[in-house]
Amino acid sequence: MRFSLFIALRYLFSKKKHSAINIVSMICAGGICVGTIALVCILSVYNGFQEQIEKMFSTFDPDIRIVTVQGKVFDNNDPGINKVKQRTDVQSYADVLEENAMIKCENKQTTVTVKGVSTNYTDLIKTDSIMCDGNFILATEQRNYGVVGVALAAQLNASLFMQTPLTLYAPKHDATVDIGNPESAFSEDAITLSGVYSVKQENADSRYIFVPIELARTLFGYSNQTNSALELNLKKGFDPNSVKKDIQKTVGNKFKVQDKKEQHEDFYRMLKVEKWITFLILTFILLIAIINVIGSLTMLIIEKTSDISTLRCMGADETTIRHIFVLEGWFTTAFGAILGVVIGLALCLLQEQYGLIKLGNGNDQTFIVDAYPVNVQAADIAAILGTVLILGFLVAWLPTRYIKGGTVQTDTKQ
Repeated sequence: MRFSLFIALRYLFSKKKHSAINIVSMICAGGICVGTIALVCILSVYNGFQEQIEKMFSTFDPDIRIVTVQGKVFDNNDPGINKVKQRTDVQSYADVLEENAMIKCENKQTTVTVKGVSTNYTDLIKTDSIMCDGNFILATEQRNYGVVGVALAAQLNASLFMQTPLTLYAPKHDATVDIGNPESAFSEDAITLSGVYSVKQENADSRYIFVPIELARTLFGYSNQTNSALELNLKKGFDPNSVKKDIQKTVGNKFKVQDKKEQHEDFYRMLKVEKWITFLILTFILLIAIINVIGSLTMLIIEKTSDISTLRCMGADETTIRHIFVLEGWFTTAFGAILGVVIGLALCLLQEQYGLIKLGNGNDQTFIVDAYPVNVQAADIAAILGTVLILGFLVAWLPTRYIKGGTVQTDTKQ
Protein backbone atom coordinates (compact mmCIF):
# COMPACT_ATOMS: atom_id res chain seq x y z
CA MET A 1 0.00 0.00 0.00
CA ARG A 2 2.91 2.33 0.68
CA PHE A 3 4.21 1.70 -2.85
CA SER A 4 0.76 2.45 -4.34
CA LEU A 5 0.54 5.67 -2.31
CA PHE A 6 4.01 6.79 -3.47
CA ILE A 7 3.24 6.23 -7.17
CA ALA A 8 -0.20 7.85 -6.85
CA LEU A 9 1.32 11.00 -5.33
CA ARG A 10 3.92 11.13 -8.11
CA TYR A 11 1.15 10.92 -10.72
CA LEU A 12 -0.85 13.60 -8.91
CA PHE A 13 1.88 16.24 -8.94
CA SER A 14 3.87 15.24 -12.04
CA LYS A 15 3.41 16.97 -15.37
CA LYS A 16 1.18 15.02 -17.77
CA LYS A 17 1.95 14.49 -21.47
CA HIS A 18 -1.47 15.82 -22.37
CA SER A 19 -2.36 19.12 -20.71
CA ALA A 20 -6.05 18.30 -21.09
CA ILE A 21 -5.73 15.79 -18.24
CA ASN A 22 -4.47 18.51 -15.88
CA ILE A 23 -7.26 20.85 -16.99
CA VAL A 24 -9.98 18.22 -16.49
CA SER A 25 -8.57 17.29 -13.07
CA MET A 26 -8.51 20.95 -12.00
CA ILE A 27 -12.09 21.42 -13.19
CA CYS A 28 -13.14 18.31 -11.21
CA ALA A 29 -11.40 19.52 -8.06
CA GLY A 30 -12.86 23.02 -8.55
CA GLY A 31 -16.40 21.69 -8.91
CA ILE A 32 -16.02 19.55 -5.78
CA CYS A 33 -14.57 22.55 -3.94
CA VAL A 34 -17.53 24.80 -4.87
CA GLY A 35 -20.07 22.13 -3.90
CA THR A 36 -18.35 21.59 -0.56
CA ILE A 37 -18.31 25.35 0.12
CA ALA A 38 -22.05 25.45 -0.54
CA LEU A 39 -22.68 22.57 1.87
CA VAL A 40 -20.60 24.12 4.66
CA CYS A 41 -22.17 27.57 4.32
CA ILE A 42 -25.80 26.49 3.91
CA LEU A 43 -25.75 23.99 6.80
CA SER A 44 -24.06 26.60 9.00
CA VAL A 45 -26.78 29.14 8.14
CA TYR A 46 -29.45 26.57 9.05
CA ASN A 47 -27.70 26.10 12.40
CA GLY A 48 -27.52 29.87 12.85
CA PHE A 49 -31.26 30.33 12.34
CA GLN A 50 -32.00 27.46 14.72
CA GLU A 51 -29.74 29.06 17.35
CA GLN A 52 -31.57 32.38 16.96
CA ILE A 53 -34.93 30.65 17.39
CA GLU A 54 -33.71 28.83 20.50
CA LYS A 55 -32.60 32.14 22.02
CA MET A 56 -36.01 33.68 21.39
CA PHE A 57 -37.83 30.69 22.87
CA SER A 58 -35.50 30.53 25.88
CA THR A 59 -37.07 33.68 27.36
CA PHE A 60 -40.55 32.21 26.96
CA ASP A 61 -40.10 28.54 27.83
CA PRO A 62 -39.18 26.96 31.19
CA ASP A 63 -36.26 24.55 31.61
CA ILE A 64 -38.62 21.66 32.38
CA ARG A 65 -42.32 21.21 31.66
CA ILE A 66 -44.43 18.38 33.12
CA VAL A 67 -47.69 17.41 31.39
CA THR A 68 -50.07 14.50 31.76
CA VAL A 69 -49.95 11.61 29.30
CA GLN A 70 -53.69 10.90 29.33
CA GLY A 71 -56.23 13.67 29.12
CA LYS A 72 -55.64 17.40 29.37
CA VAL A 73 -55.38 18.08 33.10
CA PHE A 74 -54.17 16.52 36.35
CA ASP A 75 -54.55 17.06 40.09
CA ASN A 76 -52.03 19.52 41.46
CA ASN A 77 -51.92 17.53 44.74
CA ASP A 78 -50.46 14.45 43.05
CA PRO A 79 -47.71 13.01 45.35
CA GLY A 80 -45.15 12.91 42.54
CA ILE A 81 -45.84 16.54 41.60
CA ASN A 82 -45.46 17.63 45.24
CA LYS A 83 -42.08 15.84 45.45
CA VAL A 84 -40.88 17.65 42.34
CA LYS A 85 -41.79 21.04 43.82
CA GLN A 86 -39.63 20.26 46.87
CA ARG A 87 -36.50 19.28 44.92
CA THR A 88 -33.35 21.20 45.85
CA ASP A 89 -32.34 21.66 42.20
CA VAL A 90 -35.59 23.49 41.35
CA GLN A 91 -35.18 27.26 41.55
CA SER A 92 -38.80 28.18 40.78
CA TYR A 93 -42.01 26.62 39.52
CA ALA A 94 -45.47 27.72 38.40
CA ASP A 95 -48.84 26.02 38.03
CA VAL A 96 -50.27 26.33 34.53
CA LEU A 97 -53.68 25.67 32.99
CA GLU A 98 -53.95 25.98 29.20
CA GLU A 99 -57.16 25.69 27.17
CA ASN A 100 -58.51 27.09 23.92
CA ALA A 101 -61.21 29.73 24.03
CA MET A 102 -62.69 32.56 22.01
CA ILE A 103 -61.72 36.16 22.71
CA LYS A 104 -63.72 39.20 21.72
CA CYS A 105 -62.68 42.82 21.61
CA GLU A 106 -65.51 45.14 20.62
CA ASN A 107 -66.52 43.92 17.13
CA LYS A 108 -63.49 41.67 16.53
CA GLN A 109 -63.03 38.11 17.73
CA THR A 110 -60.74 35.11 17.27
CA THR A 111 -59.69 31.86 18.91
CA VAL A 112 -56.90 32.00 21.47
CA THR A 113 -55.01 29.80 23.92
CA VAL A 114 -55.76 30.97 27.44
CA LYS A 115 -52.71 30.36 29.62
CA GLY A 116 -53.65 30.62 33.28
CA VAL A 117 -50.56 30.92 35.49
CA SER A 118 -49.97 31.19 39.21
CA THR A 119 -48.78 34.41 40.84
CA ASN A 120 -45.13 33.24 40.98
CA TYR A 121 -44.94 32.91 37.17
CA THR A 122 -42.78 36.05 37.01
CA ASP A 123 -40.12 34.17 39.00
CA LEU A 124 -40.06 31.55 36.26
CA ILE A 125 -40.01 33.71 33.13
CA LYS A 126 -38.11 36.96 32.67
CA THR A 127 -41.26 38.84 31.78
CA ASP A 128 -39.51 42.23 31.67
CA SER A 129 -37.43 41.09 28.70
CA ILE A 130 -40.46 40.17 26.57
CA MET A 131 -42.80 43.09 27.35
CA CYS A 132 -43.11 45.65 24.57
CA ASP A 133 -45.96 47.64 26.11
CA GLY A 134 -47.41 47.87 29.62
CA ASN A 135 -46.53 45.48 32.47
CA PHE A 136 -46.97 41.79 33.21
CA ILE A 137 -49.74 42.25 35.82
CA LEU A 138 -52.44 39.58 36.02
CA ALA A 139 -54.44 40.52 39.09
CA THR A 140 -55.01 43.14 41.77
CA GLU A 141 -57.50 43.18 44.61
CA GLN A 142 -60.08 44.91 42.41
CA ARG A 143 -59.87 43.12 39.06
CA ASN A 144 -58.24 40.53 36.78
CA TYR A 145 -55.90 41.49 33.97
CA GLY A 146 -54.60 39.81 30.83
CA VAL A 147 -51.36 40.01 28.82
CA VAL A 148 -51.53 39.24 25.09
CA GLY A 149 -49.02 38.75 22.30
CA VAL A 150 -48.27 41.64 19.97
CA ALA A 151 -49.69 39.84 16.91
CA LEU A 152 -52.88 38.95 18.79
CA ALA A 153 -53.26 42.56 19.98
CA ALA A 154 -52.93 43.76 16.38
CA GLN A 155 -55.48 41.20 15.19
CA LEU A 156 -58.00 42.35 17.80
CA ASN A 157 -57.04 46.00 17.45
CA ALA A 158 -56.61 46.02 21.22
CA SER A 159 -54.56 48.54 23.19
CA LEU A 160 -53.89 49.47 26.80
CA PHE A 161 -55.93 52.66 26.47
CA MET A 162 -59.26 51.22 25.36
CA GLN A 163 -62.19 51.44 27.75
CA THR A 164 -63.90 48.20 26.71
CA PRO A 165 -62.53 45.05 28.42
CA LEU A 166 -61.66 41.84 26.58
CA THR A 167 -64.23 39.06 26.87
CA LEU A 168 -63.31 35.36 26.98
CA TYR A 169 -65.78 32.64 26.04
CA ALA A 170 -65.37 28.92 26.76
CA PRO A 171 -67.87 26.05 26.29
CA LYS A 172 -69.28 24.61 29.48
CA HIS A 173 -68.63 20.93 30.21
CA ASP A 174 -71.61 18.66 29.39
CA ALA A 175 -73.77 21.68 28.52
CA THR A 176 -76.54 21.40 25.93
CA VAL A 177 -76.98 24.16 23.41
CA ASP A 178 -80.26 26.07 23.69
CA ILE A 179 -81.22 27.26 20.21
CA GLY A 180 -83.11 30.17 21.70
CA ASN A 181 -80.19 31.22 23.90
CA PRO A 182 -76.93 29.68 22.59
CA GLU A 183 -74.79 31.89 24.84
CA SER A 184 -76.00 29.91 27.87
CA ALA A 185 -73.76 27.01 26.77
CA PHE A 186 -70.66 29.17 27.24
CA SER A 187 -68.83 30.53 30.25
CA GLU A 188 -67.56 34.04 29.89
CA ASP A 189 -65.33 36.40 31.79
CA ALA A 190 -64.11 39.94 31.21
CA ILE A 191 -60.54 41.09 31.75
CA THR A 192 -58.65 44.34 31.34
CA LEU A 193 -55.54 44.42 29.16
CA SER A 194 -52.43 45.25 31.20
CA GLY A 195 -49.61 44.51 28.79
CA VAL A 196 -48.43 43.27 25.40
CA TYR A 197 -45.48 40.88 25.00
CA SER A 198 -43.36 39.84 22.03
CA VAL A 199 -40.94 36.95 21.60
CA LYS A 200 -40.71 37.59 17.83
CA GLN A 201 -42.28 34.23 17.02
CA GLU A 202 -45.58 34.33 15.13
CA ASN A 203 -46.87 31.14 16.74
CA ALA A 204 -46.36 32.50 20.27
CA ASP A 205 -47.16 36.18 19.66
CA SER A 206 -50.50 35.43 17.98
CA ARG A 207 -51.63 32.55 20.18
CA TYR A 208 -51.52 33.26 23.92
CA ILE A 209 -53.27 35.41 26.46
CA PHE A 210 -51.94 35.17 30.02
CA VAL A 211 -54.51 35.34 32.83
CA PRO A 212 -54.58 34.36 36.54
CA ILE A 213 -54.89 30.59 36.92
CA GLU A 214 -57.91 31.03 39.21
CA LEU A 215 -59.77 32.82 36.41
CA ALA A 216 -58.83 30.08 33.91
CA ARG A 217 -60.07 27.34 36.28
CA THR A 218 -63.38 29.11 36.74
CA LEU A 219 -63.77 29.88 33.03
CA PHE A 220 -63.20 26.26 31.98
CA GLY A 221 -65.09 24.73 34.91
CA TYR A 222 -62.20 23.02 36.68
CA SER A 223 -61.54 22.61 40.40
CA ASN A 224 -59.15 24.82 42.35
CA GLN A 225 -56.34 22.22 42.17
CA THR A 226 -56.41 21.50 38.44
CA ASN A 227 -53.32 21.97 36.26
CA SER A 228 -52.54 21.18 32.65
CA ALA A 229 -48.79 21.59 33.27
CA LEU A 230 -46.16 22.30 35.89
CA GLU A 231 -43.32 24.48 34.64
CA LEU A 232 -39.91 24.52 36.33
CA ASN A 233 -36.68 26.45 36.17
CA LEU A 234 -33.52 24.82 37.50
CA LYS A 235 -30.76 26.32 39.58
CA LYS A 236 -27.53 27.12 37.77
CA GLY A 237 -25.06 24.26 37.52
CA PHE A 238 -27.62 21.47 37.15
CA ASP A 239 -27.82 19.53 33.89
CA PRO A 240 -31.39 19.63 32.50
CA ASN A 241 -31.05 16.18 30.89
CA SER A 242 -30.06 14.39 34.09
CA VAL A 243 -32.65 16.33 36.16
CA LYS A 244 -35.30 15.48 33.56
CA LYS A 245 -34.57 11.75 33.90
CA ASP A 246 -34.70 12.02 37.69
CA ILE A 247 -38.04 13.86 37.61
CA GLN A 248 -39.46 11.30 35.17
CA LYS A 249 -38.68 8.53 37.68
CA THR A 250 -40.35 10.57 40.44
CA VAL A 251 -43.62 11.34 38.64
CA GLY A 252 -43.92 7.98 36.86
CA ASN A 253 -45.27 6.99 33.47
CA LYS A 254 -48.54 8.91 33.78
CA PHE A 255 -46.62 12.16 33.25
CA LYS A 256 -44.36 13.33 30.45
CA VAL A 257 -41.32 15.46 31.33
CA GLN A 258 -40.15 17.78 28.54
CA ASP A 259 -36.99 19.86 28.17
CA LYS A 260 -36.87 23.08 26.11
CA LYS A 261 -36.56 21.35 22.73
CA GLU A 262 -39.23 18.77 23.46
CA GLN A 263 -41.69 21.57 24.23
CA HIS A 264 -41.45 22.45 20.51
CA GLU A 265 -40.66 18.96 19.25
CA ASP A 266 -42.57 19.25 15.96
CA PHE A 267 -40.96 22.58 15.13
CA TYR A 268 -37.39 21.37 15.73
CA ARG A 269 -38.09 18.13 13.85
CA MET A 270 -39.27 20.19 10.86
CA LEU A 271 -36.08 22.28 10.96
CA LYS A 272 -33.93 19.15 11.09
CA VAL A 273 -35.79 17.53 8.18
CA GLU A 274 -35.44 20.68 6.07
CA LYS A 275 -31.74 20.87 6.86
CA TRP A 276 -30.95 17.29 5.84
CA ILE A 277 -33.16 17.38 2.74
CA THR A 278 -31.12 20.40 1.65
CA PHE A 279 -27.97 18.40 2.45
CA LEU A 280 -29.15 15.53 0.21
CA ILE A 281 -30.06 17.84 -2.68
CA LEU A 282 -26.66 19.55 -2.57
CA THR A 283 -24.96 16.17 -2.26
CA PHE A 284 -26.61 15.01 -5.50
CA ILE A 285 -25.38 18.19 -7.20
CA LEU A 286 -21.91 17.56 -5.77
CA LEU A 287 -22.04 13.97 -7.05
CA ILE A 288 -22.24 15.31 -10.61
CA ALA A 289 -18.93 17.10 -10.05
CA ILE A 290 -17.39 14.00 -8.47
CA ILE A 291 -18.46 11.80 -11.40
CA ASN A 292 -16.24 13.93 -13.65
CA VAL A 293 -13.32 12.27 -11.88
CA ILE A 294 -14.11 9.16 -13.97
CA GLY A 295 -13.25 11.04 -17.15
CA SER A 296 -9.95 12.48 -15.88
CA LEU A 297 -8.92 9.18 -14.32
CA THR A 298 -9.74 7.20 -17.50
CA MET A 299 -7.62 9.62 -19.53
CA LEU A 300 -4.76 9.21 -17.06
CA ILE A 301 -4.98 5.40 -17.18
CA ILE A 302 -4.83 5.50 -21.00
CA GLU A 303 -1.80 7.82 -20.88
CA LYS A 304 -0.01 5.61 -18.36
CA THR A 305 -0.54 2.34 -20.30
CA SER A 306 3.19 1.89 -20.81
CA ASP A 307 3.82 2.63 -17.10
CA ILE A 308 1.27 -0.05 -16.17
CA SER A 309 3.17 -2.59 -18.32
CA THR A 310 6.45 -1.55 -16.70
CA LEU A 311 5.00 -1.91 -13.20
CA ARG A 312 3.75 -5.40 -14.05
CA CYS A 313 7.20 -6.39 -15.30
CA MET A 314 8.63 -5.13 -11.98
CA GLY A 315 6.30 -7.49 -10.08
CA ALA A 316 3.30 -5.29 -9.32
CA ASP A 317 0.11 -7.30 -9.39
CA GLU A 318 -3.24 -6.14 -10.73
CA THR A 319 -4.53 -5.15 -7.27
CA THR A 320 -1.53 -2.88 -6.64
CA ILE A 321 -1.96 -1.15 -9.99
CA ARG A 322 -5.63 -0.59 -9.31
CA HIS A 323 -4.81 0.85 -5.88
CA ILE A 324 -2.52 3.41 -7.53
CA PHE A 325 -5.25 4.84 -9.76
CA VAL A 326 -7.99 4.60 -7.11
CA LEU A 327 -5.81 6.69 -4.81
CA GLU A 328 -5.03 9.08 -7.66
CA GLY A 329 -8.73 9.74 -8.31
CA TRP A 330 -9.53 9.84 -4.59
CA PHE A 331 -6.79 12.44 -3.99
CA THR A 332 -8.45 14.73 -6.55
CA THR A 333 -11.73 14.48 -4.64
CA ALA A 334 -10.02 14.89 -1.25
CA PHE A 335 -8.12 17.97 -2.44
CA GLY A 336 -11.32 19.65 -3.63
CA ALA A 337 -13.24 18.66 -0.46
CA ILE A 338 -10.58 19.86 2.00
CA LEU A 339 -10.06 23.11 0.10
CA GLY A 340 -13.84 23.63 0.02
CA VAL A 341 -14.13 23.07 3.78
CA VAL A 342 -11.32 25.54 4.48
CA ILE A 343 -12.83 28.23 2.23
CA GLY A 344 -16.32 27.53 3.59
CA LEU A 345 -15.13 27.90 7.19
CA ALA A 346 -13.36 31.14 6.28
CA LEU A 347 -16.52 32.54 4.67
CA CYS A 348 -18.60 31.54 7.71
CA LEU A 349 -16.10 33.26 10.01
CA LEU A 350 -16.22 36.45 7.92
CA GLN A 351 -20.03 36.35 7.89
CA GLU A 352 -20.12 35.88 11.65
CA GLN A 353 -17.68 38.71 12.33
CA TYR A 354 -18.72 41.26 9.73
CA GLY A 355 -22.20 40.21 8.47
CA LEU A 356 -21.23 40.47 4.81
CA ILE A 357 -24.56 39.15 3.45
CA LYS A 358 -27.45 41.19 4.84
CA LEU A 359 -31.10 40.32 5.29
CA GLY A 360 -33.09 42.94 3.41
CA ASN A 361 -31.53 46.26 2.49
CA GLY A 362 -29.87 46.93 5.85
CA ASN A 363 -32.46 49.51 6.96
CA ASP A 364 -35.39 47.08 6.99
CA GLN A 365 -36.69 46.49 10.52
CA THR A 366 -38.76 43.46 9.45
CA PHE A 367 -35.98 40.96 10.24
CA ILE A 368 -34.84 39.97 13.72
CA VAL A 369 -31.16 40.00 12.73
CA ASP A 370 -29.43 42.25 10.21
CA ALA A 371 -27.33 39.55 8.52
CA TYR A 372 -27.59 35.83 7.94
CA PRO A 373 -26.59 34.08 11.19
CA VAL A 374 -24.07 31.22 11.03
CA ASN A 375 -23.16 28.50 13.47
CA VAL A 376 -20.53 25.98 12.35
CA GLN A 377 -20.88 22.56 13.96
CA ALA A 378 -18.16 19.91 13.92
CA ALA A 379 -20.70 17.15 13.24
CA ASP A 380 -21.77 18.87 10.00
CA ILE A 381 -18.18 19.25 8.81
CA ALA A 382 -17.50 15.58 9.57
CA ALA A 383 -20.68 14.55 7.69
CA ILE A 384 -19.71 16.68 4.66
CA LEU A 385 -16.13 15.38 4.51
CA GLY A 386 -17.21 11.79 5.10
CA THR A 387 -19.88 11.91 2.38
CA VAL A 388 -17.61 13.55 -0.21
CA LEU A 389 -14.65 11.26 0.47
CA ILE A 390 -16.76 8.08 0.37
CA LEU A 391 -18.43 9.14 -2.90
CA GLY A 392 -15.01 10.10 -4.30
CA PHE A 393 -13.56 6.68 -3.44
CA LEU A 394 -16.47 4.82 -5.05
CA VAL A 395 -16.31 6.94 -8.21
CA ALA A 396 -12.53 6.50 -8.47
CA TRP A 397 -12.87 2.74 -8.16
CA LEU A 398 -15.19 2.41 -11.19
CA PRO A 399 -12.74 3.01 -14.09
CA THR A 400 -9.96 0.95 -12.46
CA ARG A 401 -12.02 -2.24 -12.87
CA TYR A 402 -11.09 -2.30 -16.56
CA ILE A 403 -7.31 -2.34 -16.07
CA LYS A 404 -6.23 -5.74 -17.43
CA GLY A 405 -2.99 -6.96 -18.86
CA GLY A 406 -1.37 -3.56 -19.03
CA THR A 407 -4.18 -1.93 -20.96
CA VAL A 408 -7.64 -0.53 -20.34
CA GLN A 409 -10.27 -3.02 -21.50
CA THR A 410 -13.83 -2.07 -22.38
CA ASP A 411 -16.83 -4.15 -21.36
CA THR A 412 -17.65 -6.36 -24.39
CA LYS A 413 -20.81 -7.81 -22.85
CA GLN A 414 -22.85 -4.72 -23.61
